[in-house]
Amino acid sequence: MTAAPQKNYKRSWKNLLINKRYQLRFTLFMVGLSTVLMAGLGIWVMKVANETTTVSMASVRGTPCPKIPALTDPSDDDLAPAPMKLPQPGEASPPATPADPAPPAPEPPWAGNDKAGDAASGSAGSASVGSASAGSGSGGSGSADEPADGEAPRRAKVQIDESTMEMTPTAPKVPADFAAKVVGHYTCEMKLAGKIDSLENGRELILWVLIGTGLLLVLGLAIYGIKMTHKVAGPLFKVSLYLAKMKDGRFDKVWNLRKGDQLVDFYDHFKTAHAGVVQMQKDDIAKIKDVIAAAEAAGAGDNATVVELRELLARKEKSIE
Repeated sequence: MTAAPQKNYKRSWKNLLINKRYQLRFTLFMVGLSTVLMAGLGIWVMKVANETTTVSMASVRGTPCPKIPALTDPSDDDLAPAPMKLPQPGEASPPATPADPAPPAPEPPWAGNDKAGDAASGSAGSASVGSASAGSGSGGSGSADEPADGEAPRRAKVQIDESTMEMTPTAPKVPADFAAKVVGHYTCEMKLAGKIDSLENGRELILWVLIGTGLLLVLGLAIYGIKMTHKVAGPLFKVSLYLAKMKDGRFDKVWNLRKGDQLVDFYDHFKTAHAGVVQMQKDDIAKIKDVIAAAEAAGAGDNATVVELRELLARKEKSIE
């Protein structure tokens, strides 16, 4: 049967916090200071970025795009504009030209019949003036304008015939480069809209980069602070353990520090001092052995003092094992 493979020892993150008061105080100070600095820097950077983006957007919006040509009626090209001349300063305005007399309105077809009737009635009236004046003395009181008895009043008869008129709309005149200008106009507008979106995305990118950078900086400082303080707290913790063992009368072997630990010089001094104490214990052991051997040689090996020296010798030998 083969022995089970031994698992490698892995240091836990909890073991990194040997001296929590010292390590957390130092780390939190660095993290808090970096957070305040990054917040101030981020506010200033975003302020400048917002101003720059706003100015850039205004500049993009103010960029003119080619206009779409208007469609014109070809009949409007035949009409020449009337010349206009404005009076110069200090010059009298030109006299107003009299308006042209309006042409006489066309007479309806029945106007000739009415005129002939009026002429006939006028001649008949002039011919009957004598008889009318003669009859007036005998009591005839009729008006000359009234129609004679038995005659119907004359009325104009108007006849309107139905007629139709077909009006064909004139097709507008399309310029030769109309399609190219329309495409150019909308292409320009889409490019400007794309530039505005790019500026807005750039501002948001700056914000997210600042947030990500701040978080990474704070997290990195926290991890670095704990690890660096652990390299200082570790040697101090080992020294405290050795001192506690020395208090209990145990002088274990002092091992070297791990690679990367701080306080190397201080630990070397402690290691030298510990080795001196161990050497003193060895010298005491040698002297106690000589005393016990001399007492036994003198026949006083059962003396109470010699018994105590044997117990002391056993303790000292055990302390340096």
